[in-house]
Amino acid sequence: MHEQWFRDYVLLAFRMDRAIRKFTDSRFVDYFYGPQEWKAEAEAEAGWEPSALVRDAMALEDALAEQGFEAHRATYLEKQLIALDTVCRKLNGETFTLEDEVQRCFDVYPERIPESQFEQGLSILDEILPGNDSLPDRLQAWRRRYQLAITPEKSALLLSLMQRAAAEACRRTQALITLPADEGIDLRMVSGQVYIGDNQYLGNYHSRVDVNTDLPTDVNGLLIFVCHEGYPGHHTEFVMKEQRLYRERGYLEQAIFPIIGPQAVISEAIARSAFEMVLTPNEAEQWLAEHIYPEAGIEPETIDIARLHAAQELLDYPVMGNAAFLLREGRSDVEVTQYLMKYMLETEEQARKFLDFLKVPFQEAYIFTYFCGKQLMNPWLQGPDRANAFRRFLTEQVYPSELVMASN
Repeated sequence: MHEQWFRDYVLLAFRMDRAIRKFTDSRFVDYFYGPQEWKAEAEAEAGWEPSALVRDAMALEDALAEQGFEAHRATYLEKQLIALDTVCRKLNGETFTLEDEVQRCFDVYPERIPESQFEQGLSILDEILPGNDSLPDRLQAWRRRYQLAITPEKSALLLSLMQRAAAEACRRTQALITLPADEGIDLRMVSGQVYIGDNQYLGNYHSRVDVNTDLPTDVNGLLIFVCHEGYPGHHTEFVMKEQRLYRERGYLEQAIFPIIGPQAVISEAIARSAFEMVLTPNEAEQWLAEHIYPEAGIEPETIDIARLHAAQELLDYPVMGNAAFLLREGRSDVEVTQYLMKYMLETEEQARKFLDFLKVPFQEAYIFTYFCGKQLMNPWLQGPDRANAFRRFLTEQVYPSELVMASN
């Protein structure tokens, strides 16, 4: 009944992907496992002018009401279309304030975080990190203790450790939700990317997860990484929604994931909450000490891991969100790099990599999916019903503003 509308929706997303790839290598369509002839049709086209993409997006919005979707699904799709329309308008030369762009693309409203929050995070780190050197030096020294420099001979070791951590995260996830028997993840080592790690969902319950080996890998963060990208994070969400929404309910929209849209906020919120749904920081540290550190040749140093995680929550993504505001204000790369170094205590090299991430064309506002999404989802993941709430996020269509409305 709705096949033509969904075909046009998919074709628009792929046409946008081709237009955006003129500016960046980063993909706009994160995954697609729907009718492959639709993708082939888009790839065979000569290309579309941005003004035509705007008209196509508007036509889809105008025709949405005629499809007869139930109210919640229609609202979900409407918000996805507003995001597509906004990106098409950007391709056509239209500009937006950062606040308006984030609101239109991600269904959340971004706010700058007071630097007093960052000072609080730095104060926690100052209390828990050992030594008498400066705070940045102490943090870097602590990180180096747990880092595995990826030489060719160490690549196989890292892959083995990653696979072991993924198996443990999967085991714990199975106690939370029943995964399809034939699901799986293929871990790969890559280089030359702006991201630390990346999940590429392939459909049929399988993902490819890339690990960027350009920088040393923090072995103490292995479980956090595999929970975020795999179990019960991105891979688990994509698998469960393919099963529950696409295969069982015929939701064709679920077969495609435009990376700019409210869907991304929920997905990143799930991924950022994944670790704490199956492990506590102390449980993770104990498991790493028993199963990972000895083989990696690491002698762990005892600090308050829970407070370390709390400090990172106050600093990492909120600082990068503020950096996005600074870039939109026209601040120089040097100034923004120094801001990242000051509040994230990063080396200049790492701060510049974060800056590169914030400047990926048409994804400049994506950083807010991590921070705003977690902020919205966190209240739902407290108390005795937290597992049921998380299972709902893994298996149902949810849009960000819905979480705000339902909590008021």
